[in-house]
Amino acid sequence: MRAFVALDLPEPLITAVARLQAGLDVGRRVPEENLHLTLAFLGDVAQPVLSDVAEAMMSLSAPAVEMTLTGLDVMGGAEPTLVCATVEPVPGLVTLQEKVMRLCRVAGVDLERRRFRPHVTLARFPRSLNTKDDRDLRDYLKLNGRYRSETHLATRVTLYESHLTKDGSIYTPLSDIYLRQP
Repeated sequence: MRAFVALDLPEPLITAVARLQAGLDVGRRVPEENLHLTLAFLGDVAQPVLSDVAEAMMSLSAPAVEMTLTGLDVMGGAEPTLVCATVEPVPGLVTLQEKVMRLCRVAGVDLERRRFRPHVTLARFPRSLNTKDDRDLRDYLKLNGRYRSETHLATRVTLYESHLTKDGSIYTPLSDIYLRQP
């Protein structure tokens, strides 16, 4: 099963991202119910390993995390695959991500080693953008690229199963872990 562990966005940030998406006419927008910040992408894992991850996540103890959107960016190199809102990598968020990665590895998941770039995906693109979409994306980024949100507390980490369909991904929550309130 394809799965990931995510920090769920506080409601005010979901609203902020939805407003940002409203001005974006390029790519396939991520539905509001799918907005999240990935802490660990597990890839395809067997059901027993997924159960071990869910059990390991129950031992996660961490404070709620401050989240601030700090701008917009594209990812994917020369041929962008997505546009996202970047998230300020405050120490609490970085520590939470490291703890989640460690718990997933202990549960038996062989995670890819890559630099943590906290972000919330707004939309995904086809393999290549046509000239009009490329121009529209550049205009959108020029207009909105320096966006900065207010800071809000994120209080829940969720283990999700992801089902890929022709219309996009469907995420099914498997377990929730609530972070400590200050």
